[in-house]
This record gives sequence, structure tokens and C-alpha cells, in this order.
Amino acid sequence: MYVRVYNNRLIKVYSGEDLKSSEMISKLKGRGLAGFTIRDRDGDIQFYDREVVSSSELQMIIRNLKTVTVAIKMSDDEVIDYFYTIAKLQLIEHNRDSFRENELYEWMNAVIDSGIIKSSIWQNVKDNVYFRLSESGFLLKD
Repeated sequence: MYVRVYNNRLIKVYSGEDLKSSEMISKLKGRGLAGFTIRDRDGDIQFYDREVVSSSELQMIIRNLKTVTVAIKMSDDEVIDYFYTIAKLQLIEHNRDSFRENELYEWMNAVIDSGIIKSSIWQNVKDNVYFRLSESGFLLKD
């Protein structure tokens, strides 16, 4: 599983090994879908643009587990959790209990895709992430 920006939203992308678990497959049904792709026998990729994983789409995904890639839209809470986890890990790795905004930005940019941290998505949730960090004992310096 990896995270990407798609249509100005964060998505989780699952393929191959990620989808082999029946628990993972059951989590897909009813989730906000950004779409999925299936590679056909000729190696061509077919893109299915769907909003929700229906029973028929889920069956198509299951039948093509070896060649399918599924992109799920992350909820607002999942987006905040994603950035919070990365920020907290960076603060711990840098042995810091206080930080400047530009420091944290640089550290996060070094460990995740630059397109993600430079996106408006980060700008929209960073205050929530800073609040959660402060609740965990990390202080944002001016």
C-alpha cells in the first residue's frame, strides 16, 4: 500500500500482496473509490472510474488479484492521522519536543512524496495535525 494525490485528494493504493487478505478485501466494499485498474492479457491497462466498490466491482477485483490496482479515497480523519503519524515519527527521530513549522515541513518532505507535502491537502489539515501534536506534548515554535 502506498499513498498518492489524485484529484486533489489523498488516496491509498493497493495491489498484489496488499489485496490477498480477505480482511483487506472486505474493507473495500462500500468505501469511497477513486478507481481501479486491471492489466489484461495483452498487458494493456483498463481503468474503471467508480465512486463506490459495489459487489460486481469487488468480484472483478477478486478475480483479477494478480493484475489489479485499487485506489481508495482517504477520509478526512485518515488524512489527519497519516500526516500526524509522519510528523510525530520525524519529531521522535530528530529527538525534538518542540519544532518550527519549516523544520517539520523539511523533515516530512524528506520521507514522503514531495507532491503530497506540497499539496493543498497538507495546507488544509496542518492546523489539525499541529493541534494533535500539541496534545501529544510537541510544541510548535513561532
